Amino acid sequence: MDEKRPPCYKFLMKIIEQWLLYEYVGGQFTPLSKPFKTKAAAEKARLKLPEREQRAVGVGVIRTEK
Repeated sequence: MDEKRPPCYKFLMKIIEQWLLYEYVGGQFTPLSKPFKTKAAAEKARLKLPEREQRAVGVGVIRTEK
C-alpha cells in the first residue's frame, strides 16, 4: 500500500517567538518595548531600567505563526 498522505499540519506552521518587556496597568497587559529575538536580549534591556522599575516590569513571550 503506497498511499500519498497529506503532510501533518504541524509541519506547515512555523512558530516565531518574540520576547518583550511588559507591565500590568489597571489589570491590562501593557507592552513597554519593541519585540526582541531572544530572552537574553530582553533581560539585558530590563536590567538597563532603574532598579525601582525593574521590579514592576516582566519579560514575556509572544508566539505567532508565520
